[in-house]
Amino acid sequence: MQNRICFDVKGKPPKKSNWDTDDTYLVVKFREEALKARTNAGLSDCFRKSVKLNLIVYAPNTTEINYIQTGDDDPKRYVGDLDSVVAGICEYLQPAPNNPELDFGHFDGKNEIGPKVALIIENDSQIAEINAKKIHDKTLHYHVEIESLGKITKNRNF
Repeated sequence: MQNRICFDVKGKPPKKSNWDTDDTYLVVKFREEALKARTNAGLSDCFRKSVKLNLIVYAPNTTEINYIQTGDDDPKRYVGDLDSVVAGICEYLQPAPNNPELDFGHFDGKNEIGPKVALIIENDSQIAEINAKKIHDKTLHYHVEIESLGKITKNRNF
């Protein structure tokens, strides 16, 4: 059993609050890859203590927000603001909010990654450290690492 989970996902990362939007397929893809990585790490449950999140987004368009897209599948489309992507990744590591207005139809038949599952963490309040960056690359994908920190101790070495 490991205390670190690493995985890569092809395509655009999901932004915050996309549990039941047109971009829900990005959440499903993310949670599928997270589950595979958790299983490969020998874990059958989520982390229960503090964690560190590392995120690298590789994209052909990391800055040009006004780029004229040629379609929804345009790989050069703007990947989004880093803070929104980080917030999304944090949100989808945990169960969805308990909101009866949300439609979780995209998760039908996918109980192992469903919105009620604490996939990697129980709550994003467990995230004690985040390192994130966008890197220009011709292939749109992202790399996620979640590492259990156990108990956080005082450290003044910033």
